[in-house]
Amino acid sequence: MRRIVIVCLSYLIFSSPALAEEEKLNMAIVFPGGPSLEKVEKYIGQFIDIIAARVGIGGEFVTGRYFTEQKTALDYLDKNRDAFIISSLGFYLSQRKALGLIPLARIELTAGPSERYYLVVEKGAFGTLDELKGKTISGSTLYENPRFLNRIVFNNLVDIRSEFILKPTARPLSAIRKLLKGKLDSVLLDEVQYNSLKSLPFFNEIAVVYVSPALPDVGLMMVDTPATRKLKKRLLEALLAMGESEEGAAAFKSFGLTGFKLIEPGSLNEVIKKYGEKGDSE
Repeated sequence: MRRIVIVCLSYLIFSSPALAEEEKLNMAIVFPGGPSLEKVEKYIGQFIDIIAARVGIGGEFVTGRYFTEQKTALDYLDKNRDAFIISSLGFYLSQRKALGLIPLARIELTAGPSERYYLVVEKGAFGTLDELKGKTISGSTLYENPRFLNRIVFNNLVDIRSEFILKPTARPLSAIRKLLKGKLDSVLLDEVQYNSLKSLPFFNEIAVVYVSPALPDVGLMMVDTPATRKLKKRLLEALLAMGESEEGAAAFKSFGLTGFKLIEPGSLNEVIKKYGEKGDSE
């Protein structure tokens, strides 16, 4: 669900009238395994209505692209360097050096500024991570970079590609249903996905066998070019102001968010060091 929210917010940024018409803003939204654009159109409409009622909408001088495959996103960014990007911590770490990325703002969850990943199983089926070795893991989170999953999410405890059977899916809730039918052994969920299950009747039928360390979050980043440096301040002001209205705050809350916040200096240093010096995908 958070991926849907990020896509919607991206479209709101595209519509910001604060940007001069002679300037160009290029935004790439990169979420491998995320929902198709058709599936998020109604959410985009809801957010646009909120913004349109307060400031008006105009986006003819802004380019926005949404990618559900990392390769096509990187091909696009190779040809369009003057870009702001909305994506994940995993994307930032894997492409930080290759693209010259600068982190700008993080998503702030209602539960707090950090995120965790949860590996869940059917209750009683498995008790530990070691018991799952050789079994299946599913989830949309598996579209993340393998180095990120191994070193950051699983804290160097396992090698997911050699020790498990991976079955990525863009439909994590369907994966949970398959889990409860015995068709999958485990599902890896992010913080928002896991919390969204708590209101469902079958939540008591699942158990957590592994929880990742608390991770910092990244929502907005930019390729460091003269054009992006020129627009950075105004774009950040538009993004950070979105939650100030009553309507915007209510919309954020409905998706488990409180809004976007500036990246604190040094907040990513530890996770960058843990990820290692390699700056491209593995």
